[in-house]
This record gives sequence, structure tokens and C-alpha cells, in this order.
Amino acid sequence: MKSKRVRKNLIKWIIILALLAFGFFNNREFMHEAFLEIKDTPQKVLLMCFILANLYFVAEGAIISSMTHKDGKRTISLWEGICCTYMCAFYRLATLGSGNGIAQVYYYTTKGIDASEGTGMAITQYTFQKITIGIMGIISFVLLILRGNKGLLKYSWFMLAGVLVISVICIFLFIITVSKTISKFVVAIARKIVKKESKFNKKIDRMEAAINALQTQGRIMWHNKKLFVTVVVLDVLKFACWYLIPGVLFSKNFGLNPFMCMSLMAVCNMLGCVMIAPSGIGTLDFVFALLFKTVVRSGKAIAAAIVLYRFFTWVVPFIIGLIPAAFLNGKREKDGSDMKEN
Repeated sequence: MKSKRVRKNLIKWIIILALLAFGFFNNREFMHEAFLEIKDTPQKVLLMCFILANLYFVAEGAIISSMTHKDGKRTISLWEGICCTYMCAFYRLATLGSGNGIAQVYYYTTKGIDASEGTGMAITQYTFQKITIGIMGIISFVLLILRGNKGLLKYSWFMLAGVLVISVICIFLFIITVSKTISKFVVAIARKIVKKESKFNKKIDRMEAAINALQTQGRIMWHNKKLFVTVVVLDVLKFACWYLIPGVLFSKNFGLNPFMCMSLMAVCNMLGCVMIAPSGIGTLDFVFALLFKTVVRSGKAIAAAIVLYRFFTWVVPFIIGLIPAAFLNGKREKDGSDMKEN
């Protein structure tokens, strides 16, 4: 039995190290550039970026903990919520975004939360996150236009198109979350379009189940005012932390207002969300370079900022997330073997 457990642990670590190697290999050029830029960046700036990047995950962990608060008790503590969000960050980069939600739901199940309920929580959290990105982007767009930056004005139609798209997405997500009538209508239309023998019917079934789970948790959110305000405030806080990173990088050498950079970053993130790419890879970088070029004349500085932003918001959480991911897998293996022995 012990040798079997050793083999399982060995396989587990091989898989984890393979995921780690895969993540680094697919981002090897980025990693090389990141370490070169880090060497030339003041330590105080790097420390501030590190703190801001990780405050995002603290706020995200607090959201997870708050949403699992039932009958006066927390199913998931703040510390566990933080571990969960770092683990999701690990799988997000390792799987290019596809394993993030699955990892979160799996973590919920280890804490005694039913998979369907956990799915509803994860989808609701994602929905509110998208709406927050949209609202912050729209407000920032208006503020930037009112400032009358001449360089940004030539991209105003591009940004306006992004505002319209994200507005439609936010409205759709809101309606799907609160309206059973609309959601049933959407599912009914989908079933009419797809033939009965089509393999897409299974996907529609999964979509309907996901919508039902979303609405169950969504109603809890809308009716629990304290929870609603907590999630909204924490969502704004966590994105504000990430949006301030370019301001920290540019304020010293270019004298830019950090809050103006934060507004510009909010628009970049909003536009990056409506452009199609795996987990937003590449889209944010493109919009970042395009819009920040209007206020930062150095292309090298913009490239360095993109590298450092990605490093602190993707690579650092990926490395930290390896710890809870390995620990959870080890615990699962141990619990499973103990149950068999008993």
C-alpha cells in the first residue's frame, strides 16, 4: 500500500512539474525579457508592484470567503479563499485559462460545497467581475475624454465601440442573472436553432444548468445587500490594485499621474475583455501599447511596463499558486488512500 502511495505521489509531482515546465516553456521569451527588465527597475518600484499585484488575490480570496458565508458560518475562511484564488492563478497560466473555473469548483468540493452550488458561485463571481470591468472601463473612458487628451481623441471611436460592446455584455449578464423569463427564452431559441440529433444539445443542457446555478446564486447576491456591497467594493478594489501598477512604473520617470494611468488601464482591460483570445493573452498587451503610446513617448518603456505587468499579475501568482495546488493534490491522495485502508 505504501509503495502504491509513493507511486501516486511521484506521478502527482511529475504532472505538477510538467505543468510548471509547460507554463515556463510557452512563456520562455517573456520570462527572459521579464528578468532583464527587473534587473534595471528600482527595488522600491518592484516591491510596490509586487504588493499591488498580490493585494488583488487577497481581495479575491475575501470575495470567495464572503460568497460561501452561510448561516453565520464561513464554509471557506479568508486564508482558504486566498489559497483557492492563487491555485486558480496557477491553473490559469498552466492551461492558458481553460482550467481556472474547473480548479475553483474543485476546491469548493473539497470544502464540502456541492459541485452545482460551487459552479453557481464561480459563475456569479465571474459575472460580477465582468460587470465591474465594464463599469470601471466606461467611467474611465468618460473621464479620459473629458480631460481632452489629444492623443487619446483619435482612438475615441475605437474606445466607444468597446464601451458599447461591454455595455451589451454587462446588460446581458445582468438580465440572465435576474430574469428567469429571459433565460428560458434564450434556451428555447437555442433549442429551436439546434436540431434534436445534434451534439450541441448536450452543450445547451450544460448552458441551461449553468444559467440555473447562476440565477440561484445571483438571487442570493441581489437580496443580500451586505454581500452585494462587499463583493462590488472588493471587485473594484482588486482591479484598482492591478490598474495602479502602470502608474507606479511610469510616475517616476515620466511624471504621469498614477490615477490617470489607472483610468487608462481600466479602458485597456475593458477593451482587452471584448477582444477574442485565450484568457485575454495578447489582446491586453496590444491595447496597452496602443493607448499608453499617447502619454508615454518611449516605446521601450511601454514594452518594459507590459512585461513587468504580466510578470507580477501572471507569473508571480503562478509560482505562488504551485504551493496550494501541490498541497491540495497531496491531501486528496492521502485522504483517498486512507479511505481505502479503512
